Amino acid sequence: MNSSTECEFIVDEKYENEKGIFRVMSIEKDEMVIRWANGEEVQTSIEFQSRIQNRRQWEKTLQEGKSAAAKPAPRKAKPPKRTKPAPSTE
Repeated sequence: MNSSTECEFIVDEKYENEKGIFRVMSIEKDEMVIRWANGEEVQTSIEFQSRIQNRRQWEKTLQEGKSAAAKPAPRKAKPPKRTKPAPSTE
């Protein structure tokens, strides 16, 4: 994966993937250990987690674009209704 699209992970920072929010416990070469709130830990490749982060960001951007396109155009304010003047009692 080229470095311009690779996510930079930092030890003790939190990130999110499909399993939920995790904390980076350690990084060594191209591998890292991550831990979820339930205590589960795995060793995974930085490249794999970067691809997940990039895909999630792409999906978020795509969803935001769809939401913006689905919003109706703002309505113009209606002019006030004209009322007939009350008949004079002269």
